[in-house]
Amino acid sequence: MSAVSKGWKIGLVLLLAVAAQASNEPHIGFAYPAGAQQGTSFEMLIGGQYFKGATNVFVSGEGVSVEIQQFSVRYEPRRINNLFNNYENTRASLKEAREKGDAEQIKKLQQRFDRAEEQLRVADAPPGVDRFDRKAMRKFYGYNKKEQFNPQLQDRLRVRVTVAENAPSGERELRVYTPSGLSNPFCFQVGTLEEVREHEPNDDHMKPNLQTVPVPSVINGQVRPGDMDHFRFQAQKGDSIVVDVNARRIIPYLADAVPGWFQAVVALYDEDGNEVAYQDDYKFNPDPVLFFDVPETGTYTLSIRDSIYRGREDFIYRIAIGELPFITSIFPLGARKGERVDIALTGRNLPKSRLTGKLPDDGTDLRHVSVRKEGYRSNPMPFAIGELPEAFEAEPNSSPAEGEPVERPLLINGRIQQQGDRDVYRFYAEAGDSVSVEVIARRLNSPLDSVISLSGPGLEKPVRNDDYVVKDKSHLYLGAGLVTHHADSYLTQNLPESGTYYVEIADAQGNGGHDYGYRLRISKASPDFSLRMEPSGMHIGPGGTAVFTVRASRKDGFREQITLSADELPEGFVMSRAEIAAGSDLARFTITAPKKMAGKLVSPQIIGTAMINGEAIVHTAVPVDDQMQAYLYRHLVPARELVLAPVEKRPPVLFHAKVPKSGIIELVAGRETRISFEGTIIGKQRGYSVKLDHPPEGFSTAKNGWIGKKRIKTKKKDGRDEWHKHEAWGSIMIAVDESIEPGTELSLVVSAEVKRGQEKIYYPAPAIPVKVVESRD
Repeated sequence: MSAVSKGWKIGLVLLLAVAAQASNEPHIGFAYPAGAQQGTSFEMLIGGQYFKGATNVFVSGEGVSVEIQQFSVRYEPRRINNLFNNYENTRASLKEAREKGDAEQIKKLQQRFDRAEEQLRVADAPPGVDRFDRKAMRKFYGYNKKEQFNPQLQDRLRVRVTVAENAPSGERELRVYTPSGLSNPFCFQVGTLEEVREHEPNDDHMKPNLQTVPVPSVINGQVRPGDMDHFRFQAQKGDSIVVDVNARRIIPYLADAVPGWFQAVVALYDEDGNEVAYQDDYKFNPDPVLFFDVPETGTYTLSIRDSIYRGREDFIYRIAIGELPFITSIFPLGARKGERVDIALTGRNLPKSRLTGKLPDDGTDLRHVSVRKEGYRSNPMPFAIGELPEAFEAEPNSSPAEGEPVERPLLINGRIQQQGDRDVYRFYAEAGDSVSVEVIARRLNSPLDSVISLSGPGLEKPVRNDDYVVKDKSHLYLGAGLVTHHADSYLTQNLPESGTYYVEIADAQGNGGHDYGYRLRISKASPDFSLRMEPSGMHIGPGGTAVFTVRASRKDGFREQITLSADELPEGFVMSRAEIAAGSDLARFTITAPKKMAGKLVSPQIIGTAMINGEAIVHTAVPVDDQMQAYLYRHLVPARELVLAPVEKRPPVLFHAKVPKSGIIELVAGRETRISFEGTIIGKQRGYSVKLDHPPEGFSTAKNGWIGKKRIKTKKKDGRDEWHKHEAWGSIMIAVDESIEPGTELSLVVSAEVKRGQEKIYYPAPAIPVKVVESRD
């Protein structure tokens, strides 16, 4: 099956069921290669879990189509022998049963043989290898003794990807669709340079017939256990070569590896095998970028490996090599919306050193700056768009006596110019005033590891902040996304006396330089918030319901309610009532599809609105996915858009709570309350167990509830009970802890559990609005 994704507007996905929360939703561990040149077609291998039954693979944006060619399973090497033994023994037993004419035994053995044959038929193997050739399969599965079997990568999809000539270049998101769900998004890059794929063996950098790659080009490869990959290229004296490695940028976090990503290292060797350049990172980014001014015309060798010689299939990389434009820094790092900008660029092989123009009066708070040279676009640099008045630092300002005077609110664009430098700003405030100081630097690719301090009358000692890190008790970092070195600073303070106060900013390690730019906000406490919602993608069937979680990051003491709503939600789709309660940071809500859908991917925006100082403040929730790093730490990694993928078949159970005319169900603190349901059940199953889905603290399922088909009063002729064909009802008992404060309002999600063998799939009802009340006894 093939399909073309055009702006994520695609035809109906022919799948068996919708799973709002499935125990076996597909998960992509790697895709190799993870990108392609415009106007090319190539074979891609996708590794992960739960790909069986996959019907579609889609890449976001226009101009990329994917055709599934084969599903297979990469078995643990020692299991191959067991599979062959089972296959051969069952075949022999079946033959013997046929000779004896034992019909019952033949039927049992035939079923067992069919299963054994299917297991071998889907065994992963390279093209041309006969899966029923025991010797060939054992050789393939034993080729790398160092590589450990990883069950998280055992399912394989071999697909053909076709990239149109006019496909826009840049990063996309690739997802796999199966009957059980929609996979996580995986980074896929569309480029303009020629692409090559590594040829093994290439461990020895002095090997005479080592693979030669064109310059410029993009090299695709995988680092396996203990592996080192080498490539030769020609360069002319005076060339300014850039080696830009994409590894962690493709797979940001690995749950089962330390430090939680592929830590690539690159080096260059001359014709005599002497190392002439080396790099193991780029500023604070794990992916290295190497700059090399070619001293002599000749042949050079590029090497890539893991820093501690690890390796596995998902250690994939893409290396752009050549005299490519690369921006190392920009200044300023942002500007006020609606204003003219003059951005200075620093880097290698840049066609210009400045970008000028006028910013729009509205739009996002973050854009990206890049330049194009000879058809190749440079690396993008983030550029912030602000709303406050802006200014530039004025040197000298390295001490309180030289402190630059500012009027709040102000956003200052500055640099820590050299090692040991510090910038000081002063402002006047009245007793009882507040101040909020925030650094935006590391989030904008500045290497500055900021530290700020506030001093002045009435403060016994300077108020100081180094890194402002927000995470919950479960080691989930909120709002940080791909930035693991949380180096931006932030503080708020009530000012005890009238007088002059001083804000100082420096690098925590005493570093500095041309690249060490910052944006420093000094204002009165400005209550505000930002929103993250997960997951970034989900299936939804006709009449079905999808559940999402929204987290609020509150700033400058803001604790009020945030009301959530949906924008660009197609007609017939309904979003549940949803608020993040005052003092809370989390809410869950649902989106329910109409019973008849147009069959297009839905990409709504979730909006949060709050009243702050009498003004309605609106922010869009960023779609994210919860990813684990190194066995423990978790990060909310941003996706490009929220995706609701329609599927054709209705869920087996559709139900909703019976809500009174008031629009809210009252739950008594310290008691159990019954919530009743009504709905429909499709198929022969009489009913399903229901329970609270990720209940908030203090709320629990007193006992699993039930949603089942209604019993008809009249009985069948044989006296047995008769049931409605589809109509269903049920209930659940919800317990509320007595510690929950009366007046608390929130939404609860209840899901029906559907079992299919060992698989469990949860189908939620629309979120239920509840209010906790005092006991009337």
